[in-house]
Amino acid sequence: ADNGASAISILTEKNFFSGSENDLILARKLTNLPILRKDFIVDEYQIFESKFLGADAILLIATCLSEYEIIKFSQLAKELCLDVLVEIHSKNELKKVCIDSVDIIGVNNRNLKDFSVNIENSIDIGKEIPESFVKISESGLYKSEELKRLIDFGYDGFLIGELFMKEINPGNKLGKLINKIKGEG
Repeated sequence: ADNGASAISILTEKNFFSGSENDLILARKLTNLPILRKDFIVDEYQIFESKFLGADAILLIATCLSEYEIIKFSQLAKELCLDVLVEIHSKNELKKVCIDSVDIIGVNNRNLKDFSVNIENSIDIGKEIPESFVKISESGLYKSEELKRLIDFGYDGFLIGELFMKEINPGNKLGKLINKIKGEG
């Protein structure tokens, strides 16, 4: 927060990412920034749980959900005053997420089949995202030049994890990155 973060993403998925609901509870006690619960939301219960844990937003992954589930889950989230970030990986997925109850569309640059990363994915898909949605780019973002390029293509923000998780002082790293983007560092 002190170094310019707009929000914090907290992994709560246990099996693959060693996350915990307790991490979100602790983060809520430590910050007033909006908190995104990053997990595989596949049941309405998890949306109620997200609100109870102190999240301000939930992540819905289009690859894992049907269009019906995205509509149902995002509408429930809105009823609970939670923002909704839907993550997509392709233009085909974009077609099923452009609904009124979605606030943010995140384009993931990571190929889920081979785990390669290509920011061109954000550029190609980003051109198609309606302006009514907040647009963020996710995964594999490391350099200020990449972020500047994505800003030029209309991106409002970025979900960056690995770059900061490798740092002893992630806030300091964020501050330096923001300064480079602004041309100050």
